[in-house]
Amino acid sequence: MTDRTEPAATNQIRREIASTLRLDEFDAEAYQGRSYLRAALEAGFDVADLARAHDVSKKTIYRAIDQYDLTQEQPPRNGTARWLWNAPPDAVPGDD
Repeated sequence: MTDRTEPAATNQIRREIASTLRLDEFDAEAYQGRSYLRAALEAGFDVADLARAHDVSKKTIYRAIDQYDLTQEQPPRNGTARWLWNAPPDAVPGDD
């Protein structure tokens, strides 16, 4: 996966979304539409990718997902479970 912290990476994910979803152009407000959001998630874009591309927080994307009753696993809200959710995979021992 590309480093999504740079402006060039943001533009790249926008191009990937537009290309994958066969959009004429990328619309920064499109995440507010049910059909776009469903198509982007089904195409394999994750919440972090969508948040980066649309210049919003992951929480904003999760709220839009909830608003449209789309199915997407969401992180725990607090405590150890949230820490584990956000931890890098190699930080948690277990079966690989």
